[in-house]
Amino acid sequence: MQEFLEFWAKSSPSGDLPPMHSVAHHSLDVAAVASVLLEAFAPPVQVESTTVTGLLALHDIGKFTRTFQAKVKSLWPTALGPYAEPPAGYPHDDAGFSLLSGPLANLLDPLFAAWSSRASRIPLLRAIAGHHGRPPHEPDRPDLPSKVACPACLAAAGNFIEAAFAAIRPARLPPLEKRPRAQLAWFLAGLAVAADWIGSARSWFPPVAAADHTDLARYWRDTALPRAACAVRKSGLIPASVVPSSGLRTIFPEIPALRPIQEWAETSPIPEGPTLFIIEDATGSGKTEAALVLAHRLMAAGRADGLFFALPTMATANAMYERLAGAYARLFAPDAIPSLVLAHGRRVLNTRFTESILDQAAEPAPVSSEPADQPAGAQCAAWIADDRRKAFLAEIGVGTLDQALLAVLPTRHAPLRLFGLSHRVLVIDEAHAYDAYMAEELCRLLAFHAALGGDAIVLSATLTAKQQSELASAFVSESRPALGAGSDAHYPRATTVSNEGVQSVRCDIAPAFRRSVTVERVESPEEAARILVEAAKASAAVAWVRNAVDDALEAADRLRGLDASLLLFHARFAMGDRLAIEADVCSRFGKQSAPGARRGQLLVATQVVEQSLDIDFDLIVSDLAPADLVIQRAGRLWRHERGARPVSGPRLLLLSPEPVADPPEDWLGTTLRRTGAVYGDHSLLWRSARELLAAGKIVTPEGIRRLIEVAYDREAEGAEPAGLRRATFRAKGKWFAARGAAWQNLLEFDRPYERRAGLWEPDARTPTRLGDPHVTFRLARLEPGRIAPWCSDENPGAAWDLSEISVRAARLATAAPDPETEPLVAAAKKFWPVWDRDTPVLVLRERGGGAFRGMAAGPAGNLVEVSYDRTKGLQF
Repeated sequence: MQEFLEFWAKSSPSGDLPPMHSVAHHSLDVAAVASVLLEAFAPPVQVESTTVTGLLALHDIGKFTRTFQAKVKSLWPTALGPYAEPPAGYPHDDAGFSLLSGPLANLLDPLFAAWSSRASRIPLLRAIAGHHGRPPHEPDRPDLPSKVACPACLAAAGNFIEAAFAAIRPARLPPLEKRPRAQLAWFLAGLAVAADWIGSARSWFPPVAAADHTDLARYWRDTALPRAACAVRKSGLIPASVVPSSGLRTIFPEIPALRPIQEWAETSPIPEGPTLFIIEDATGSGKTEAALVLAHRLMAAGRADGLFFALPTMATANAMYERLAGAYARLFAPDAIPSLVLAHGRRVLNTRFTESILDQAAEPAPVSSEPADQPAGAQCAAWIADDRRKAFLAEIGVGTLDQALLAVLPTRHAPLRLFGLSHRVLVIDEAHAYDAYMAEELCRLLAFHAALGGDAIVLSATLTAKQQSELASAFVSESRPALGAGSDAHYPRATTVSNEGVQSVRCDIAPAFRRSVTVERVESPEEAARILVEAAKASAAVAWVRNAVDDALEAADRLRGLDASLLLFHARFAMGDRLAIEADVCSRFGKQSAPGARRGQLLVATQVVEQSLDIDFDLIVSDLAPADLVIQRAGRLWRHERGARPVSGPRLLLLSPEPVADPPEDWLGTTLRRTGAVYGDHSLLWRSARELLAAGKIVTPEGIRRLIEVAYDREAEGAEPAGLRRATFRAKGKWFAARGAAWQNLLEFDRPYERRAGLWEPDARTPTRLGDPHVTFRLARLEPGRIAPWCSDENPGAAWDLSEISVRAARLATAAPDPETEPLVAAAKKFWPVWDRDTPVLVLRERGGGAFRGMAAGPAGNLVEVSYDRTKGLQF
């Protein structure tokens, strides 16, 4: 038996199996998985599959070191002589990269014969060695110390490379320029993780006795490849069969007639190569259905295996999930079982759909702080335990944009997100709804997606010309397409951006969406409350949209003081309560709500109802906000045909100070003090109020473009009043700082998978948004002898997930020390996954009358008393 077969890669705890699986056999297992995955996931550049397979066979070459082999003393190879304790450090991913780029580089020369220099291959070697979710360190010296990689180690590794290449017979890599090399490197980094997770699962690749499989070519042909075909099929990564595209009514048979934007989606030419489609149309006009039929056409043409719907908030993601639940299966063959995953929470449509995604490759085990020391099965278990991550590998994923943005930040396993997304149509809904930092992240995500061969669809009712141009330019990085600017640009419209250029076409609007919403100013919260109560008593369904949670709580108290019955909806509820309230909101005010369910109903909410929720009111009061957001809120007025209504017409009342020509610095006053903190550009608020109130109405479609462009035009004369200049300068400073922070934090496509790009922390520690940081707590009830999760579920883990709540770190930092409850919290956390145990627990005690109170610690260590109520949420 050749000496390299003595080196172990996987130890076996079972006495019924061989004590170890060799590096050689495990490496061929992973390479075989890669070869099967390549049948479904084509690389973004033209390269032979055997070449990629041969490279993946080298992913664990760092295990041919004394440092790794010493981890199990009983498996120490005889080729290394008597056991000797090696130096600490040198994880096998770092060691592997050092070996491949240093002493073993000459063995790779035949594979890279067409390449001009060894330096040019470094990104590819970094990608395959860094298969534990982060790039390897750059070596401090060209060769590893002999106590780490002795001559016997190097000889074994070299002999394995020759034997593996003889078995796989990889084709030479063609010459590639810098950009295609980067494309291949990012692809390899994601493929390596997926292949290693599957190829490490004992249930699919049980250890073999090395002495019985000395012929690697035979092992490759007769064992590794058949096992890999079975494993990949069971992993859930092979995409479901897509049915041919036959139009929107096949997906949504209940739709009586196509709207203009949907007709465009059915018939618009699809250019060759990665393409971005930008759809601008009124709220409720059917953009989502248009995106689905367009995505289906791309899938049927073999351009994608599924889609990922990215939305601005959890509420909008929930609503989209429900809309897709009844339709997504019609995209696929009748006998297929495609997966649908909600990417921000823990709910799934049917557990069998998501249990197949890599679950059998997951083998929970204690998680080391050093990723290279974590078994692949444990890494897999930790990563896919959260459905938010599984969504990128499911056929249909729905979630917040934040989850997609983690793919372009230096987070653990970011390339795996990119790998999954690259074979999905990326649908960005409400693309206008992001600040400067997230807008820059979105542009970078589109650039990565296009570079990896993906198609994208952007939806918005209120996108500015500047935003359009930035998104298009990011997607087609070599050019700066001009989409047309100014308030005279046509609306609605659909734009196609590809390497062939930019084509923008005017779309008609369905007659039902030609409307005019009256806009009137409301002077005070007292006046707003009085009008709402009077309308509700007249049987109207009404809403007050506030800009801050504390303002919503104050409004609710004010309305209750007027003897009004209401529903309160904001973000400071435990997840389970929030989902229940959201369902109640949709039941009372949604498209299918009955007249009796709507009559006299009053909702006080924050921005959670601003976008994507298909809800409908007779009258809305809105706090002053930027014009595009006010237009979004107005889109929830008279949204559906309901016959006679208890009010004379669609009317939006804007709680705003008078937009006088020369506003003072405190123009917003105490009433909208929190609004001024949420939307720091007070000049934008002033311009929005001026244009909305001067027009006195929002006319769709004719008035939309002008309202948005004029509100965001900072260059026009008088656009920034002197009294608001200080707040405007602060907002501009934050805007530039946010863009600068994004440029500093984001990954660069042409510098693939570099360790110096960031910390490559777990995604839970990497924020996708600037602004006030938030802390996630889990709420618990104190019961005799134990604590119980606030929300109930038959699955204890899900109950704790549903009990999570996010709070600004400026208000609460962690749980307060409490000798009585700390042992109970520790006992409960023993049953939590390891990666959840750092989450603080806020223990609530019942104080009578259904009131629950608890103590937490503020950022300065001060004690903060909080109360929690299922109808009001968390209060300080």
